[in-house]
Formats: sequence, structure tokens, C-alpha cells
Amino acid sequence: MPIVTESPAKRLQATMRGQVLADAPLAPYTSFRIGGPATLLATPADREDLKRALAFARTERLPVHVLGGGSNTLVRDGGFRGMAIYLNAFQALERRGDAVAAGAGVRVNRLLAFSCRQGLAGLEILSGVPGTVGGAVWGNAGAWGGATADVLATVELVTAAGEERTLWRREIPFRYRASGLPAGSVVTQAAFALAPGDATAIRRRISGYLVRRNVGQPVEFRSAGSIFKNPPGEYAGRLVERAGLKGTRIGNAMISAKHGNYIVNLGGARAADVLALVALAHERVRDAMGVDLELEIKVVGEE
Repeated sequence: MPIVTESPAKRLQATMRGQVLADAPLAPYTSFRIGGPATLLATPADREDLKRALAFARTERLPVHVLGGGSNTLVRDGGFRGMAIYLNAFQALERRGDAVAAGAGVRVNRLLAFSCRQGLAGLEILSGVPGTVGGAVWGNAGAWGGATADVLATVELVTAAGEERTLWRREIPFRYRASGLPAGSVVTQAAFALAPGDATAIRRRISGYLVRRNVGQPVEFRSAGSIFKNPPGEYAGRLVERAGLKGTRIGNAMISAKHGNYIVNLGGARAADVLALVALAHERVRDAMGVDLELEIKVVGEE
């Protein structure tokens, strides 16, 4: 009789408390709402679960992609041949003196609201930044002239080899929209060094930033935020606008008529549509202005 072998999803599920799904569509886990399925989608219940998932991926030689809020990610239409890890269970949020510690799965807007209620200032520069704490740390997310690294104290992570580590801010080689954290590691928690402040004044600053964001960005559509990094001394959105591309549409994806550095999903857009617009904007800006735009979003998966 033939030997029946259990599927990878069942074998991993037998070792984890969290959920494991096979051939799981990733579109619902991204802010773009675009993308094909992952071979495996693991949702660890805690750090030990995360270690088991990473160990399984090593054994099975599966590439790993960590989904925070999926706000800076474009998954290709063919999906991801590997293990996607969703950190939704990492929701710890607490005050530690004048610092706030937050799990990797905590939404940035929830972190800001908590800090405001505690009368702790410093995180307002993240107002309007989508996604989760883990993603914000990994990509050194920022806005309004500031970045996550400006207020970070420590980062807790699990390395690709399954080792738990805590890094101080000074140990991490942050740069523009990148952290330089060890390749393959997964952020599990971060602590932010803040300062006592007036909750009403903090809330007023956050509200002011959000009003500016809603006026200048296409918040009414699904997107992945800024598509390109800003070149030194310039704004990518302004360059795309000068190239005459605002409002350009391919399929159901469009370069926003409101902001040139946003590509929006008008409903049912494919990753191929978005990537065609990315290529068009890159080519036009390079040819017209001699600037080689660099992607800020992460593109994962197969054609």
C-alpha cells in the first residue's frame, strides 16, 4: 500500500497552538487587498509558537515573509511559495515609567491612542502611519519629518535560528525606511522612550497631522502607502506629478490623482496592474528628470 504522508500544514499545526492554513489567500491580510495565496499561513499564539514556525520553515526550506498590517506589501498574483507569518496575537501594550512597550501586532494608531491617554509624548510623528508596531520598527516607518528610530528604546526579536534577543536602539543601524535588523529575524515587541506631556496637547497634535493626511493622501482608496522612497532633497510624489502621471490608470489600479506617490486599488486591481504603473513611473521620472526612484513597498511572491 502507498505511504500516506501528512501535508506540511497538518504537520506544522500539530506543533503549534496558533492557526496554520494551507494555500491561504494573502489579499485580505494586506492594505492593498491584492495578492495570491501563500503555501502556508501561520498565526503564532506566542513566542514559542513563532520559534516552532521558524524551525519548520528552516527544515522544509520555505522562505518566510512576516505580515504585520500588510500596509507596505504587494503580493504578486501568483502568490507566495513559502510561509507567511501573521503576528496578530502579539498585542501586549503597557506603560513602563515614561516608556511604552508594545507587541509587534499592535496597530500604530492604537499605540498612539494609548500613549496619549497616558500623557506620554513623542510618538505623534507616527500619526497616520498605517500597519503595526513590528512593521514600523522593521521599516523605520515615519512621517512629518520623523521616524520610528527617533523614539525607539529597545527591540525584542526572534532570530531566524530561533534565538530570543533584545537590542538597544544604539545597536541597530537604522537608516531611511530601513532598520538593518538581522536578516530573517522577527520583531516581537518594541519599547519607546517618551516624555510626560499634556494629553490634550498631544491629542491636538495627532489630530492636526491626521487632518493634513486626509487632505493630501487618497485615504478613501486601498493602497500600500508611499510606493517610492523620497530621493535626497526631493519628494517622489512631486517627481511623478511633474512627469504627468497623476490619474494614470492600468486595469483597476491608478496613480492617485491626489498624491503622485500613491497607487490605489479602485476595486479588483491585480498586482500586475500595480507593477505596470510602478515601471511606468520609474521610467518616466528617470528619463525626464534623471532620478532613479527606489521602491519603498516590498514586493513578494510569484508572477
